[in-house]
Amino acid sequence: MKKAILTVLFTLAYSVALLVSFASSAYSSPPAVPEYESAEDLNRQALEYIKQKIDQKIHLPKIEFRTLSENLKLPKCSDEPQISDRNPDVYAGRMTLSLSCQNPAWRIFIPVKVEGDLQVVVATQGILKNAVIEQQDVAYQYRPFKEVPRDSNVSLEQAIGMRAKQNIGAGKILTLNYLSPPYWVRKNQPITLVSNLNGIEVKAAGTALEDGVEKETVTVKNAGSGKQLKGIVIAPNTVYIP
Repeated sequence: MKKAILTVLFTLAYSVALLVSFASSAYSSPPAVPEYESAEDLNRQALEYIKQKIDQKIHLPKIEFRTLSENLKLPKCSDEPQISDRNPDVYAGRMTLSLSCQNPAWRIFIPVKVEGDLQVVVATQGILKNAVIEQQDVAYQYRPFKEVPRDSNVSLEQAIGMRAKQNIGAGKILTLNYLSPPYWVRKNQPITLVSNLNGIEVKAAGTALEDGVEKETVTVKNAGSGKQLKGIVIAPNTVYIP
């Protein structure tokens, strides 16, 4: 009789354990659903970067890029995805952006095309070779970027005071190849001669016998002695006599 009671108790305990195990498994948390980056957010991040990059650089811009599809399953980044630019100094034409994450590690590339007008410096009138470019000779204009030479990143401040390396026609876009450094001394113009005598700076009046740019060696004449000397142009209207 005692053995039968123990058997019944064991059977009941086993059944209860099975019920508890079943209930626990039935009400356990479902497996975690993986999280992915929003393609819409990534597209927006890339577009905002391009807009900020070309702001004040491109007139009437038109931006085209291949948007990321929602079917692209990129694991959720622990931090905000980082954006980098392969062409940071290019404001129009084709460029490539990349979006990346460190944890978990992934990287994607986004080709971008920007069209619009670039601000350039143009000649408002014909400029003769070797002429010093003055304020009335140049102005800013917008031109389609496809018409703009690569070396045309010249500002008005840079152009004014420079010399024309060649004849420049009216309406021509100025490039660095068209410009020569300004003359700091001009032929037959008065200058200051500077020399060093035992650590003491000595100055004298003189005349330049030829045009000269910064650091160029030129022939000059001492106004007091009438001697012709060779010196180095060190500042506007100033020549150092070694």
